[in-house]
Amino acid sequence: MIMIKNESVLSTSGSKLSIYALLVSAYFFSYFFRVSASVSLPIVSAEWGMSASLVGFISSLYFYAYAFMQPISGALNDRFGPLKIVSFGMLTSGIGALLFGFATNPVMLGAGRLLTGLGLAPMLSGVLVFQSHSFHRDKYSFFSGITYTLGNFGAVISVAPLAFALDRFGRRNVFMLLAVLNFALAASLIILRRKDPVITAGNATERSSFLDNLKDSFRKIFKSRQLKLMLILWGTSFGALMALQGLWSVTWYQSAYGVSYGTASLWSTLISIGVMVGNLAGAYIARPAKLRLMAISISCVSYGAAWIVFWLSMKSHFPIPVPGIAGFFLGFCAGVTYDHLTAGVNDLAVKGRGGSLFGGMNLFTFISAIIFQSGTGFLVQRFSSSGGAEAEIKAFNSAFGIVTLLVIISLVALPFLKSFSEQRGDAL
Repeated sequence: MIMIKNESVLSTSGSKLSIYALLVSAYFFSYFFRVSASVSLPIVSAEWGMSASLVGFISSLYFYAYAFMQPISGALNDRFGPLKIVSFGMLTSGIGALLFGFATNPVMLGAGRLLTGLGLAPMLSGVLVFQSHSFHRDKYSFFSGITYTLGNFGAVISVAPLAFALDRFGRRNVFMLLAVLNFALAASLIILRRKDPVITAGNATERSSFLDNLKDSFRKIFKSRQLKLMLILWGTSFGALMALQGLWSVTWYQSAYGVSYGTASLWSTLISIGVMVGNLAGAYIARPAKLRLMAISISCVSYGAAWIVFWLSMKSHFPIPVPGIAGFFLGFCAGVTYDHLTAGVNDLAVKGRGGSLFGGMNLFTFISAIIFQSGTGFLVQRFSSSGGAEAEIKAFNSAFGIVTLLVIISLVALPFLKSFSEQRGDAL
């Protein structure tokens, strides 16, 4: 990512912070819609009698579109600037929200999820590209932590508050309002597009073509052992989190404890709050690159331990505050981990191509989310085929026992990671 060393680029001026706030708001919606399926789809499923595998498939359509667009979005942000690309994305996601809200059959629901994922794909790489061009390199992990924190607030709002809004106002009205907010944000970014620092930098520095950025990102991922090891950790932890936080946590709480939908949503929200707090903590913890490996190692091991405690407490039917607290800690560890994995990718990126590299990495993490969401949907349906509440509880225990095991297995990648302080953009 290009850094133009003058006062205007290195300063955190009010105009840059204002644009940054708009881009982070767009990322807020990315997380909001990503996790909202855990609340909105069970309601529609109960109304229409959809199977668990169909619910998992419709939810995963967001991730299919999002994953496919990741490397393309990153390269587009590097080439044309995030303000223009993100604004078009918000227009697309607004249309997807309208389709989902007015859906009368599973096909319309799926189309809405697909368009929403397609439109929201450029948001995170767009913010990260803007950060790199607008703020000093030493502030990158700090701003990444703030970005993730505010973005993950969307996940918090998309559980209990969204459940309340859907119950109070109905799916159609809620998603119509969401679409209007998306359109308003798109208009604001379009108006400010000429202030994009990527475009300003391009006037003084030759920018690589879109295709060059795209090809370079995949070439680097396939050649870099460090990046592949990071993908094992990132893909497994993120896929597991999306299966739990993004789809099944509310239903699992209802099945295991027999609580109401609202109560289950409140306990599930603790996972999202944990991620948000972890992101904020990660912005301040171990910011220098020389401490990156230690931060990733400790947070990944802690994340695995939290999964074990959470799964055992749900399986053993401990008092509901126990899995609630474990879920918060699980989310917290994930939040810290993602801050430093993101900063690690930036450490390894060639200047001007950070968005492309991050987009390529994100492609594989979201493929993992697709596999975990669809896979857990299949397993829950398969294990609960005998019917009844007890069978459903055992199905969730079995499916997420497998998920927990996969998280633990992924930790074998940690001893092979190298220190990030010794690596720069051309290191493999």
